[in-house]
Amino acid sequence: MTEGESGLPAGGACGATSVAGVPSLVPGAGIPQVDVHSHLIPGVDDGARDEAMALVMLRVAAADGTRIIAATPHAGEVHPEAIPGAVRRLNELARAAEIPIEVIPGCEYKLSRALGDEHKLGRLMTLNGTPYVLVELPDWNQWPNSVGESIASLRDDGLWPVLAHPERHPPVQRCPELVLEAVQGGALVQLNASSLLGYNGREAQRAAVLLLTARAAHLIASDAHHPEARPPRVSAALARAAALAGEEYVRWMRGAAMRIVTGEPVELPEPDLEALRLRESWLERIRDWLANP
Repeated sequence: MTEGESGLPAGGACGATSVAGVPSLVPGAGIPQVDVHSHLIPGVDDGARDEAMALVMLRVAAADGTRIIAATPHAGEVHPEAIPGAVRRLNELARAAEIPIEVIPGCEYKLSRALGDEHKLGRLMTLNGTPYVLVELPDWNQWPNSVGESIASLRDDGLWPVLAHPERHPPVQRCPELVLEAVQGGALVQLNASSLLGYNGREAQRAAVLLLTARAAHLIASDAHHPEARPPRVSAALARAAALAGEEYVRWMRGAAMRIVTGEPVELPEPDLEALRLRESWLERIRDWLANP
C-alpha cells in the first residue's frame, strides 16, 4: 500500500466519488475530510427528520471541512434499494444550495455472518459500492461470542467490516481489549467524534482514548443524527486525536477514510497492547471527577 505526496490513495477508485479537498486545521490537509457514518436520509430512521434538516446537516458538515459524507441509515428501517435515490436527492439539494459536499451511499448493519449472503445476492448496501460495510455490535450490553467468527466469514465473502462506535458499548468500556478480536480478524474500528470529545460520557471517552492511543481505532466519524444535538462534525475530534496519538497517525486515519470510500485496501497498524491495557488509578479518577464535576 503506497501513498502519493498528497496522501490520497494510489490507483483507481471502485465506484467512488472524486471530490476536491480543502485546507484543514488538522493534520492531513491535502486529503479530503471524509465522514463514513451519518444519518442524513430524511424520515427513515432516528436521523434527519425532513429534507430541510438534512440540508442544514450538510451545511454544518461542509462548514466543518467535510467534503465526502456517507449516508448510512439503520438497516431494517429503510429498504436498501431506496438509498441510492435518496442519496441522489441529497446531492441535488446540496448542489442547488451550493454546499461543497458530496453524499455517498451506505447503510449501518448489525454484525452478522448473514450479511455475506446478502452481499452475494446483491442486496447489501456497502460504503459507496466498495467492499467496505459499516456494522455495529448486535447487542448493546454484551460482546457477542460470534464477533470473530462473523468478521472472518465476511472477510471470506470479500467484505471489509467497519465496526461502528464500539466505545459506546458498556462491555468495551469495561474491557477495551475486547476490540482486539475484531481488529485481529481484519475489521476497521470507527470511533464517534462525540465520544472522543466527552459528549457520550466519561466511560465512552476513556475507551475511545485507549483505543486510539493503542492504534486499535482507525477512523473518526460523526454518526450524525441532528444538526445540533448530534452534529456532523469531526474536525475537533481529529485535532484531539492528533494531540493524543500524534499528527502522523491522524494523517494515516484521514487517508484510511479516503481509501475506504474509493475501495482501496487499508493496511492496519499493529495495536499497542500495553497502551490498550493501561488503566487509570482510582485516585486519578477521583481527581478527574473533582476537576470536571
